[in-house]
Amino acid sequence: YSGILNGIDTAMWNPATDVFLPAKFHANNIEGKRTCKRFVQVGLGLASEKGLKNGNQVTDMVPLVVCITRLVAQKGLHLITHAINHVEKLGGQMVVLGKASDVRVEREFEGLANLYNQGSSVRILLMYSEELSHMLYAAADIVLVPSIYEPCGLAQMIGMRYGAVPLVRKTGGLADTVFDMDDHSQPEKANGFVFEGIDEGSLNSALDRAFSYYGEKPNEWIRIVRKVMEIDNSWSNTAGKYINVYNSIRVRR
Repeated sequence: YSGILNGIDTAMWNPATDVFLPAKFHANNIEGKRTCKRFVQVGLGLASEKGLKNGNQVTDMVPLVVCITRLVAQKGLHLITHAINHVEKLGGQMVVLGKASDVRVEREFEGLANLYNQGSSVRILLMYSEELSHMLYAAADIVLVPSIYEPCGLAQMIGMRYGAVPLVRKTGGLADTVFDMDDHSQPEKANGFVFEGIDEGSLNSALDRAFSYYGEKPNEWIRIVRKVMEIDNSWSNTAGKYINVYNSIRVRR
């Protein structure tokens, strides 16, 4: 049998033309991505106009992790809540954007928002906003997708389109689109960070490695950013795969 992944609308999700962004960018010139990151940091109170937050300098060397998702069990809620804590411990920043349909989940994340949103590292935004989604993908250094199961997944594809390096759990479509930077068996595919377990320790390890790359290998990080932006996850590419499958069936007949 053949499995074919979904695609994304690359006209709608295009950092070179996106009307929601304060600055445009593309794989050959990613300077606008830094502008988008600063815009989001200031807009959400994670940095001031002068680059200071609570007296501390906030620079591009602070990784920004973004998780845009429905807040349901499938998406790995316990891993999302743990990531918030671990990213803060690592000295990074994190923004969660999503809505919960379950009242208990909503209350849990409201409690987390009350706990974290007054600080300088984390913002939990319990809403859906198309405009903010575009800006967050553009601002993100890392897009987190820790799903328990995921038939395909679009967040990692959109994130890559906007130069956000994916950090995902190895399941379903996530395993088919994201390949670990430290997997030396297929270095040509390496485009993100992958963990297999559903435990916090597995997530910690992936976050630690991603932060290490970001802080200690800046040139390599920029190379990854440009690489993921050039990956073709468009519907045109997907359509071509369907045509190939149909043609193969016709030949066998």
